[in-house]
Amino acid sequence: MSWIPYEGKAYLDFPSLLNWCEATAMAHPEWVKLDIIGTTENARPIPLLTIGDQSGDPDSRPALWLDGGTHAAEWTGVMSALYSASEWLKALENGDPEVQARFRASTAYVAPCISPDGYQALHEGASFLRSTLRPQPAGTHRSGLDPRDLTGDGEIRWMRWRHPAGSWVEDPDQPMCMRKRCVDDDPADAFFFCDEGLFIAWDGTRWVDAPREFGLDLNRNFPGGWSPFRMFGMDGGGFPLSAPESRAVVDAVHTRSNIAVALTNHTYTGCLLTQPYRKPCPLPQSDIDLMERMADQAVEGTGYRVIKVHPDFVYDEDKPIIGVWADTLSTVFAIPGYTLELWNPYGFAGVELEKPALFFRKPDEKIIRAIIDKATTLPGVVSPWQPFDHPQLGPVEIGGFDYMRVVRNPPTSLLAEECGRGHTVAERMLRTTPQLLVELHTEIHDDITVLTASFENRGFLSTASLSHAEAIDRVPPIAATLDLADTAELIEGECTQVLGHLDGWGSLQVGFGQHAIYPSLGARGTRTRARWVIKGAGEAKVQWTAPRAGSGVATILLGS
Repeated sequence: MSWIPYEGKAYLDFPSLLNWCEATAMAHPEWVKLDIIGTTENARPIPLLTIGDQSGDPDSRPALWLDGGTHAAEWTGVMSALYSASEWLKALENGDPEVQARFRASTAYVAPCISPDGYQALHEGASFLRSTLRPQPAGTHRSGLDPRDLTGDGEIRWMRWRHPAGSWVEDPDQPMCMRKRCVDDDPADAFFFCDEGLFIAWDGTRWVDAPREFGLDLNRNFPGGWSPFRMFGMDGGGFPLSAPESRAVVDAVHTRSNIAVALTNHTYTGCLLTQPYRKPCPLPQSDIDLMERMADQAVEGTGYRVIKVHPDFVYDEDKPIIGVWADTLSTVFAIPGYTLELWNPYGFAGVELEKPALFFRKPDEKIIRAIIDKATTLPGVVSPWQPFDHPQLGPVEIGGFDYMRVVRNPPTSLLAEECGRGHTVAERMLRTTPQLLVELHTEIHDDITVLTASFENRGFLSTASLSHAEAIDRVPPIAATLDLADTAELIEGECTQVLGHLDGWGSLQVGFGQHAIYPSLGARGTRTRARWVIKGAGEAKVQWTAPRAGSGVATILLGS
């Protein structure tokens, strides 16, 4: 099985994605390991690539978690995760010294597709679904219009038919655009307007939408702030982690205590979402400020902007967003966790939104028109209105654009560029991990040796990542343990010394009054040490543990 770098030239279905992951691990055994962290209800595997020097233990080095596909329709997030893995591996394969040094000191965990069942169903032509193939809760009766491809062109487009009770009219200046009917419009110009589809369990009279066939929103099924939830015909599951997919990724992160920062890819808006997700927020203000500063640096030059979820990215200001994976990473695991909303169809159409999430409840018809206008300029994207003999409704018209490759994801011709922007953010997040430098020093006085282990954090983040991790005892402090040969004796100092946590250079930049007029070294700093006084000669071994900053061992010969 040969390995071909993924360069963003096509959207891969799930079998192709899985084949790519398998080929990647086979082609780069020195840098990549492939694990299956769980399986779906339909027995599809959830793959995880561990990228880092495999000659040692990648799980002992500070790490980035990168994933995509929490939402099945957000294909760009999946492709961007593959693109990042490919870019790192191309550099490693080509002997780039900087990248090789980074992946000897750090690790990247890449879970490209968290919802394989839903992802593949959409690639096979299913109607829009949020995450998995979990049916609606028991007792849900499905009757009404069910979106389906009736024309056989492989896409579910729009359908309309004239009727004086309809609530839509055609925009006279843009035939593909329907606008909301006004009281001055002629009833003869009115239409019913909906997805292309068939009526199921229909009484032959009522024109209504059927409830969604699959109702779980996986990104409302995680523990962070979870409570019973339902919106847009979707729910957050019966309880946190009720879905095998959410449980698999939570277990994977929990067992990898070296993860120091995380990025979960989504679409669409063209922004990086950060804390707070709700008020009150479990995180202290210092962590919220630190995460915002990281986000600002991560998106610089990409065209993305940074948005705080609360209050600027909520669908309903009175209804908190619950059970989100990025929020769980930050508040439950105390890992700086971000949601990257790749692709900005508004910007592509030449318009911008101040509060994109609110747009779902209060859409601006001028912005809708701008997106449709832009779509009509793309070759092969828009199908003009065509008459169709509907088996239930009689004469209708079917047409419209490819929603999956205009709004939810970019046109294929623009995919590589979008993946490149996503990789820039992932690369910068990887660079924020704590990096613990350890050096051993000796002072010899006759047969007495003073051994000092110096610890210095040279990373952006503290050795705990967030102060919240320290507050909830999520990350143990740095500890150093001395092991001596039988020919030597410890005469001063504890064998194991707990040294606390160290700040990172980035964590020293936030807080009240932290600016150039009031410079400060901070209360804790980036350096510490362990000290032992030893009598005799022989080998001394110092082992240190600092899960998110790197663990290791060093030896020195006493008396030399």
